[in-house]
Amino acid sequence: MEEAVARVRNYINRHALIEKGDRVLLSLSAGKDSMFLFHVMNLLSAEYSLRVGVFHLNHLMRGADSDRDEIHVATLATSHGIDVFIERHDFDRNRRGGRSLEEPAREKRYALLSEIAGSHGYNKIATAHTGDDQIETVLMRIFTGTGIHGLQGIPARRDAIIRPLLGLSSTDIYEYLNSHGIVWFEDVTNTDVSRARNYIRHEIIPVIRKRFPMMRDAIQSLSEVAAETVSLLNELIAVKFPYEHCVSGNDVYIDVEMLLKSYPAFCHAVSTAIRVYFKHQTNRTMLAELYSKCLVDRANVGLFRDKRIRVDKVFRDGRIHLRISPGIPADPVPAEWEYVIDLDDFQERKLDLREIGVSVTVKPADYEYFQKFNKNNRYIFVTLDEGMKSLYIRNRRKGDTLRTEYGTKKIKELLIENKFDAVTKNRVPLLSDGSTVIAFMPGLLFDIPNRVASDFLVDKKDIKVLAVFKN
Repeated sequence: MEEAVARVRNYINRHALIEKGDRVLLSLSAGKDSMFLFHVMNLLSAEYSLRVGVFHLNHLMRGADSDRDEIHVATLATSHGIDVFIERHDFDRNRRGGRSLEEPAREKRYALLSEIAGSHGYNKIATAHTGDDQIETVLMRIFTGTGIHGLQGIPARRDAIIRPLLGLSSTDIYEYLNSHGIVWFEDVTNTDVSRARNYIRHEIIPVIRKRFPMMRDAIQSLSEVAAETVSLLNELIAVKFPYEHCVSGNDVYIDVEMLLKSYPAFCHAVSTAIRVYFKHQTNRTMLAELYSKCLVDRANVGLFRDKRIRVDKVFRDGRIHLRISPGIPADPVPAEWEYVIDLDDFQERKLDLREIGVSVTVKPADYEYFQKFNKNNRYIFVTLDEGMKSLYIRNRRKGDTLRTEYGTKKIKELLIENKFDAVTKNRVPLLSDGSTVIAFMPGLLFDIPNRVASDFLVDKKDIKVLAVFKN
């Protein structure tokens, strides 16, 4: 039965999951996989000179059973002289809109793991995912739609998170625990086949395994081949279609100027970025929609949005980029067109606002420059907050307002006051920090005074000023 420990050691070494002297935080339930992870990591701790800690999240969903699991994990860790971190969260009470508990529970667990690891000096986080979890994950992705990225399944390592048990099956673990008299507790919710993963585990896999007994090895091999193929594609595409990812705050920019020449290369690069930076799986329908919309001859346009991510086509430094951002609420509706102004190491730059046929210059300015051109309707001056990372020039959105000296004014009212027709209303540019309108800028189109939000008006005390003017 010690073969299971040797296989874990070999898996750790083959994937370089642990180095001597690592501090590893174990994410444990009281289930069989977690109990095996606890015991095997303790056995290997001397060999790798590890400092091990234990984390447990009580979901408060199973009454006395939840408390029993918490006590068992805490007692086990304490009896071995291991630091233990217990957190409690009532997911049922905090559930919104009938949302499944699985995803928020997972998000909360990883957020707490990261926070505790960072606060207490753990450089690795180990989870108890096994080869059976790998099979279930790959099958779920196949059934719900996936590409080659999804076929990789659960990675052995992602950032600080390691999964040393992926080389073992549930059978291996049951045999080890039983032979060593190690106690674990079954989670009764794992038998609920209304949950997709449990349905695959209890209803689908047994049928497949009966007909194809080597399915586990076949799927594991498929995952490894997919991972190798993705790695090779990354190298080859970067040579033939040079592109780069640029991270700015919460946004990721992909230079797709060259990638648009090849649909497969575009799909691979975009799906890779979404998966790596946003932990979000894509599908062929989504990628096809992104590609076809990106080919439309419009400078800046929203391409895709859901609760987790938003993708926009933007021009950055004169080249076509995709900007991938965290998902935003359903309202307000995204702008039809939008141009980003990156304020990091900001210098003068020109923007061609193609949708309205206007070219503008955006530059830092001082108070003297402001006094010289402030009365010119072609010029807009605003102060900048120190923490600002990006600004946007865009057309209006539903619900946009401008804070004036006399109170909040709807952009819709300003457009009506100027008697703009329906077409012109969507052409008048606004300056925004992403959530707040900073300036209403009809002067870029007509000889009409611009309006700047009261919080961003320029006075002598301001030291950081932004000027926007029509070329």
